[in-house]
Amino acid sequence: MTTRQRFRGAGGMSKMNATLNVIENFARQLQDRSPATQATESFFILLINFVSFAGNLLLGIAVIRNPNLRSTVPNMYIITLAVADFLMSLLGIPFSAASLIVGKWPFSNFVCQLQGFWILLMCAVSLETLAVTAVNRYVLVARSRALYQKIFTLKKTKITIAILWILALFAPLPYVVFGHEFFFHTGKVFCAHDFESLNQGYGAYLVLVYVAIPLMIIITCYTKVFIAVRKHNLHFQRNQRRRQMDQLSDSGLSVEEVNITYILFAVVIGFLTCWTPVLVIDMVDFINADWKLKRQVYVSYTCFGFSSTSLNPVIYGIMNRSIRAEYFRIFTSLKNFFVMQKM
Repeated sequence: MTTRQRFRGAGGMSKMNATLNVIENFARQLQDRSPATQATESFFILLINFVSFAGNLLLGIAVIRNPNLRSTVPNMYIITLAVADFLMSLLGIPFSAASLIVGKWPFSNFVCQLQGFWILLMCAVSLETLAVTAVNRYVLVARSRALYQKIFTLKKTKITIAILWILALFAPLPYVVFGHEFFFHTGKVFCAHDFESLNQGYGAYLVLVYVAIPLMIIITCYTKVFIAVRKHNLHFQRNQRRRQMDQLSDSGLSVEEVNITYILFAVVIGFLTCWTPVLVIDMVDFINADWKLKRQVYVSYTCFGFSSTSLNPVIYGIMNRSIRAEYFRIFTSLKNFFVMQKM
């Protein structure tokens, strides 16, 4: 089925033709790129794909090798994000990378539907997980340890994560259930939902349920968390002579838990850094009621979004001592293996 056939009947003829003209213009620009532009765009998305795949695979191996890394609630959220990012590097990014390399969508319509569905699902999982992580930090830091231990047991956390994945399915499902098909957006170089579905309320549903609400939770919780952490640090500094006695604040917050909070906050900052340009561009498109920006802007849009999947293994490796140590053990094992192969 062609792009023109997919759009037919979804809106007024003049509007449909205008939208198709934009998509077809992007398609010509994609095919007519200079060799330098083609090489640059392909290099960056392949780099993003490699770092995302290798980094999240490394993190997964570290968790499998060291049971202690999956024995805490915060690490369960880290694992969930790593799984979502790894799956994106398998079933999301490679298809866009191939499209940038060859200058068109080289796969079947089924693969396009798979990619479009998968990207929405993984993005929903990531934002929901970050929101629940923010609530986790808020309860521990700004409320009480007793309440935290009651709510955030390992069993309840696993159940919560399973529920998050189920809820995330309702990001792409309504689009498919109501008969819409994803199409290859020649500017963004991935399979996306059509513009008419956004105007029919689906866009508002996605933004409210899977973007606005999680972001409000994240911002509210971390604001209160860092007010509490600041009070804890000031209290700690005023009582340096009694360091051993004051390792815990009034809420039972340990130095290690403060460090974990900073790590998770760094993950949120990295995610928002990548996704803020995406949200801004989407907002501009929604106001313009069409895709009126330059193709290069939409390629950057895609690279920013995909880049978020590659940040977390790096952040954990830098800031989490246990994961960093496991990384080194894995690299040492690989080095020894290759040395043995050469002998």
